[in-house]
Amino acid sequence: MTLPSNPTAEPAALPEISRKILFVDDEILLLEGIKRQLRRDFDLTVADGGAAGLRILAERGPFAVVVSDYNMPDMDGIAFLNAVYRQYPNTVLVMLTGRAELDIAVNALHSAHIARFLNKPCPPEILRETLNDGLEQYRLKMAEQILQSQLQQANHQLGQLNAHLEDLVAKKTRALALQYRYVANMTRLNDSRGVVSALIAALTELIGSNAIGLWLSPGADQQFRCFHPQNGEPNQFAVADLPEGAIRRAIAENRRWQFGSPLDGGGIAWFTGQPLACLPMVSSRGVIGLVTLAGDGPSLTADTLSTLIGMLNVTATALQSHWHREAFIEAQDAIITALAKLSEYRDPETGSHLLRLKKYCELICRHMSRTERYAASVTAEFTQDLVRSSPLHDIGKVGIPDAILKKPGRLTPEEFQIMKTHAAIGGDTLRSVYEQYPSQGFIKCGMDVAYGHHERWDGSGYPLGLRGEDIPLAARILALVDVYDALTSRRVYKAPMPRGEAMNLIVEGNGSHFDPDIVAAFQELEPQFHRIAETYADHVEVLAPDDQ
Repeated sequence: MTLPSNPTAEPAALPEISRKILFVDDEILLLEGIKRQLRRDFDLTVADGGAAGLRILAERGPFAVVVSDYNMPDMDGIAFLNAVYRQYPNTVLVMLTGRAELDIAVNALHSAHIARFLNKPCPPEILRETLNDGLEQYRLKMAEQILQSQLQQANHQLGQLNAHLEDLVAKKTRALALQYRYVANMTRLNDSRGVVSALIAALTELIGSNAIGLWLSPGADQQFRCFHPQNGEPNQFAVADLPEGAIRRAIAENRRWQFGSPLDGGGIAWFTGQPLACLPMVSSRGVIGLVTLAGDGPSLTADTLSTLIGMLNVTATALQSHWHREAFIEAQDAIITALAKLSEYRDPETGSHLLRLKKYCELICRHMSRTERYAASVTAEFTQDLVRSSPLHDIGKVGIPDAILKKPGRLTPEEFQIMKTHAAIGGDTLRSVYEQYPSQGFIKCGMDVAYGHHERWDGSGYPLGLRGEDIPLAARILALVDVYDALTSRRVYKAPMPRGEAMNLIVEGNGSHFDPDIVAAFQELEPQFHRIAETYADHVEVLAPDDQ
C-alpha cells in the first residue's frame, strides 16, 4: 500500500460561491427598472417568464438568489419556484408580487419553499436587504456543504493514512516476529543443511516469493556452490573467474546491489526472475555466501531489507559454526574409519561391511525413536553416536594373533577363547580414550558396542555375561545388525544366506540371543534391511570347496 497523496495537507480553500441573482417577471419595464436600480450593487440577470428563467438557470447557473413574480402567463410563480427548488435546492427563493392575498402567501411559503414574500411595489431598501440576506443565506449553505465535503475528504485521507500506518506497523511487526523466530530457531538446528533449509523458508515467507538464489562457500578457497534452487545455474563458480560487475563486487567488496542500480557484468544470470537485490552473507571469515532475490515488485522496503540483513548475518555465523563442527566430525569419522579399517585389514571382512552396519543401526534407531517406550532414550544424539561409533565394534581384533584371526578353518576351544578377548581388548582401549575425553559421547558409545556386541539377552554371551537390559542398548542393537550382516554378506568362503533363512535365524534368537524389542523392530524393517543388503552388497568371488 502506498501513502495517500498529501494525507496531512490542509483542506483546500473554499471555492468561489455564486453571488448571481435572477429576477423573473413578465413585465419587461419592471425588469428594466430593477436592472438600472440594482446593477451596480449586484450581479443581476433578468428573465421575462418561467420558461426563460429555467433556461437561463441551466445555461448560466448556479444562481444564489432567484426572485420571481407570482402572476405570469403559462407558469405562475409558485410552479416556477417549485421547478427551481427541485433542480437547485440550495438557491434562495423570493416571491415578489402585486397580489397580497393571504392564501397566495401561505401557498407560496409552503409549496414553493420560498425564504421571503415581498409585495409590489417593494421599497428599494427592503429589496436590497432581502437580496443581501439571500446572498448570505446561500453563502452559508454552500460553505457548509463545501466544508462537509472537505471534512469527508479529510476523513477519507485520514482513514487511508491510518490504514497505511497500520499496514506499516503490521509489516514491521511481522518482520520483527519472523526475525525473532528465525534467530531462536538457529539454536535448535543441528547441522548446516538445516540452517540452509530454514534460511530459504524464512526468506520465502519474508518476501513472499521463492525466487531466491543461494550460493555458499563452506571452505576458505573462494569456491561457491549453488544450494538453492537445486538446479540453479551457475551451479558453482570461483570468485577469481567472475567478470567485473555487481556480483563480483558483492563478494569481493562486500557490496549490496538493489533494484535501480546498474546490473553489469552479466549479473542477471544469477537471478531466477526480475532482479530485486543481491546480498552478501558475511561472517568473521569474510563473505561466505551470496543471496539473490527476484520478484515483480520495484524494490524492497527499508524495513524488509534491514530484517533480511539481520537474518543473513545470523545465518552466516551459524553456518560457519556448523561447518567448523562438521569438518571436525568428518575428521573424527575419518580417524574412526581408519581405526576400523585397521582391524578390518587383519580380519577377512570386506569394505562395505562398516557402511551397511551404519545404515542398519540408523534404521533401527529411527524406528525405535518413534515408539513410546524408547522415544526418550533413542534420541537424535544417541542415533548419531551409534552410527558414528559402530565401525569400532571389532577394533579389539587388532590384538588377536594373525594365526587365529586369519585361520581358515574352525577354531579350537583354546583359540576361540583367545578370539573372544577382542571384545574386552576393544572395550578397554576405548575406555582409556573415553576417560581422557569424557565429553565425546561417541567414544562412550563405541566402548559400549566394543564390550557388548557379543553379549546375549539370556546372559550366555561374553566377555561379561551380561543379561537383558544390563547390556547397553547400543550394544544390543549392534549385536543384531552385526549377525544379520554376517548372514547376508558374501565372503570368499561362502555365499550370502537366502533372505528367508536369515530372517528366520534372527527371529529364532528372539529372547535368547537378541532383545525382543529389537527383533520386533527388525521384523517390521526387514524389507528395508534387505534393500540395504542388496544395494551395498560386496562383490567378491566365492572359492570353490577345493580352494578353501
